[in-house]
Amino acid sequence: MRPEKPLPPGRFGLPWVGESLSIVRSNHGFYTDRFAKYGPVFKTRLFGIDFVVFSGHEAFHAFATDSRIERGGADPISVEQLFLNSLALLDGSDHRLRKAVMLRAVGFRSAIEAYLPRMQALMESMVDGWVRRGHETVLPELQMFAARLAGALYTGDESEEAAQELNRVVADMRGGFQTIPFPIPGTPYARAIRARNRLIQIVDDAVARHQTSDGYDDIVSRMLVAASESGVDAEELKGDIRHLVFASQGGYFVPLTLLTMALGQHPEIVEKARAEIDRIAPSGRLTMDQIDELEYLEQITKEVRRYFAMNSATFFGRVKKPMEVAGYRIPAGWGAIGAIHINMRNEDVFEDPDRFDPDRFEADAEAALPPGSYVPHGGGLATHHRCPGENIVTVAMKMYLVLLLRRATWTLPPQDLELTNELFPLPESGLVVTFHAHAPVSATA
Repeated sequence: MRPEKPLPPGRFGLPWVGESLSIVRSNHGFYTDRFAKYGPVFKTRLFGIDFVVFSGHEAFHAFATDSRIERGGADPISVEQLFLNSLALLDGSDHRLRKAVMLRAVGFRSAIEAYLPRMQALMESMVDGWVRRGHETVLPELQMFAARLAGALYTGDESEEAAQELNRVVADMRGGFQTIPFPIPGTPYARAIRARNRLIQIVDDAVARHQTSDGYDDIVSRMLVAASESGVDAEELKGDIRHLVFASQGGYFVPLTLLTMALGQHPEIVEKARAEIDRIAPSGRLTMDQIDELEYLEQITKEVRRYFAMNSATFFGRVKKPMEVAGYRIPAGWGAIGAIHINMRNEDVFEDPDRFDPDRFEADAEAALPPGSYVPHGGGLATHHRCPGENIVTVAMKMYLVLLLRRATWTLPPQDLELTNELFPLPESGLVVTFHAHAPVSATA
């Protein structure tokens, strides 16, 4: 008789509470501390559920692809309440159908290409203001850029007042993730629920505008068309649109802030990137063909997403049938978590993982990476639970680098660059930057 495999290492802690307070206090620290103590696969108890945390490329790949793990049913109540009716919490045919609708609007190359002019205009206006003023705290500027872009691509309301409100609403929702989910008036969780309710109304109004006008070509208009052609009711899309609006806010301002900081600390990378831009896209309106050709810039965007702790973990899942992973047995009924950031700091795959090095993603090196190792947007197929915004975020990061490096040089004056203990850790200072105008190629040729 074959001996039974052991359970993963780790601890459950107190009944029901388990280690919930630890993850509330420090979302990212929770995973890094336990990874250091127990290794890449470990057990814990969160919010009354026994969990196994999957990291290490083989275990993460299993989490992302094994049919014995289903999504939904194990997320904290705060996630379920903030993401009402979101496909991120679904599995099966409903998920596949609604994910296909979403991908037609945010994942397909032809859709992203249609959004490029508006994205470029908003970015150029922002960067030109930085260069003109010469000194800027870029984090709040990038947060407002993300809100303005949401107006251009989702709501159809591009007023500054709408952007400011959306920026506040999404910020309040983010504040609900690292707190105990008791909606007592005045608490961060109560503010998050109130913000969610306001976002419901904003999206309802946006969908109504799009349904009564054919003058839009944006993410919502394309989702409505795709839904109609696929037999998906427009009401079902609203939860998915709210999820996209929320995710796109952090999905833009977080990596763009960290790009600015990382390149401000690595002038040698700036020069190599600028040389590629001068060769491929020195001026004018950016095209998808040019963006595709900017290979070194793509390496930079991938290293930023690997290096920095943007996402600590996936949405949670549940183990439907007993399974074995990394030599451990996982009982049916346990919750399952894919630990994103610690997975990409695995020194078995990424040599010297604490070094910032875009050359890790040179074509041959990237091709040699095992499945489940580079997972900033989750793993598995795009049609499953991998983040649908991966492609558009990559395009936005490359466009930002092009426009910033065309127009500016910058330095980081002395400041506190320690990363905050938030859902998305960012520089304590908000990233203060000194900008100078960069002479274009045509002026120096």
